[in-house]
Amino acid sequence: MNLSISELPYLESTNNLLSNLSELGNLCGLESANGDHENGRWSIITAAPFKTICKNAMGIDDWKEVESLMKILPHVESDLPFTGGVIGHVNYSASSEESPKSVFYNLYTWAFILDHLTKKTHLIYWNELSTISQGELKDRYNSDICSSHCFLMTSSFKPLWSRNTYNKKIHTIHNYILSGDAYQINLTQKFSGEYQGNPLEAYKRLKSQSNSPFLSYFESKDRILASASPEQFIECKGGIVSTKPIKGTIPRSHNKDVDLNNMQSLQNSSKDQAENLMITDLLRNDLAKNCTNIKVPKLFSIESFETVHHLVTTITAEKPKQISAFKVFQDAFPGGSITGTPKKRAMEIISELEDFSRDLYCGCSFLYSSNGKFNSNILIRSFVFENNKVHCWAGGAITIDSTAEGEYQESLDKISRLMSTLEN
Repeated sequence: MNLSISELPYLESTNNLLSNLSELGNLCGLESANGDHENGRWSIITAAPFKTICKNAMGIDDWKEVESLMKILPHVESDLPFTGGVIGHVNYSASSEESPKSVFYNLYTWAFILDHLTKKTHLIYWNELSTISQGELKDRYNSDICSSHCFLMTSSFKPLWSRNTYNKKIHTIHNYILSGDAYQINLTQKFSGEYQGNPLEAYKRLKSQSNSPFLSYFESKDRILASASPEQFIECKGGIVSTKPIKGTIPRSHNKDVDLNNMQSLQNSSKDQAENLMITDLLRNDLAKNCTNIKVPKLFSIESFETVHHLVTTITAEKPKQISAFKVFQDAFPGGSITGTPKKRAMEIISELEDFSRDLYCGCSFLYSSNGKFNSNILIRSFVFENNKVHCWAGGAITIDSTAEGEYQESLDKISRLMSTLEN
């Protein structure tokens, strides 16, 4: 089986390419809008998978199924982030069968890989398996003509809960914490609106307003995902596993002095440090199920994005060769930063309080490449389009020190500008 890698001119914008590939089916973009971020070097765009698996839930042995899919492609040595393999999208509630069609695993045998550092593009292509010719893919890549589509919100986003309802849920969480049930609960609220047109155009708007290193776009038969996530979940390269939980947020300001003061306030916040440390310990325990030599090389670092500063910790571990990277991912899923501590009880309380499905929000996008690399991100700042309705969510960690007013505002700080981007 032969893998060919050809070099193409770099594209400053992938918008036309996305439109030109959409009709091939199962369009998938794992992109970066922040080439300066340490995780923002690459964009990966593909479609027309060789094999598609859609399931209602993620089972305990799904890692075996994914590994079986991976065996269709032989291992290759390459420094590229993706050389063909499985790209998937996993619903937050994939382990509870709460939502239909919550797991998508697609085996992609070609992809455009854009390197934002060297300003080069590579087309990776498995000759015996790909159903679209290289010539056609290059024609679509080079074409500057794309179909004209529009996107229009026909009703603005509205929260599912009133402020009074939200306040009562914070009060309930405080009672659970005082009773010793949990230390931290990640409470989410949901917003919904209606739209007409093509969600791909909505994704392009989100991309233009975001400096996210983990953009995700995925078209399936039933729903479309557009995400501008800043948060990496599980990455595995050469036997080294890393994860970068985000816990701690403060809004940006156009005033440089105020912005710097906000950043320093977040850096020194004992409340945010405590929240972050709880999740750091949780993820260390999750990684310990499969990995050894767990370390925390960066604790409480600041990462800055378009609308907010975040407090981010980096955790690393060593994965034994016989352990599947997907098993490490599956045993740590869902991410602790969007559940709370202890995880099992936190998820039970979340299920009780959130009278809606999180859907793909707080789930993950992941790629598993034939060169052995694995990477994933947590789908926050995410929008799901289905039946002319669009849904998004925003939340935060609730501890005993949280106030309903502060947490409500933090959730709006995270998502309001992106909602406005689609409404205008």
